[in-house]
Amino acid sequence: MNALLIYPGRAAVLPIDAILSAIPQLPRPALNRLVSRMIDRLDEMDGDPDLEPDADDEDTHDQEKTDD
Repeated sequence: MNALLIYPGRAAVLPIDAILSAIPQLPRPALNRLVSRMIDRLDEMDGDPDLEPDADDEDTHDQEKTDD
């Protein structure tokens, strides 16, 4: 495995194997942050297919009435 190289002012570069092997040991909060950042990066790369339209643009002609 390659050594971790750290350059001041730059991000550290880790081999992908080191990153993947660390995932099972991550505490839940760190894993949540990692997953969120990965999803955000994927959305940056090819768009967000789950993005909901603005509420003003939704068709509400068949909306159920509530007692609110």
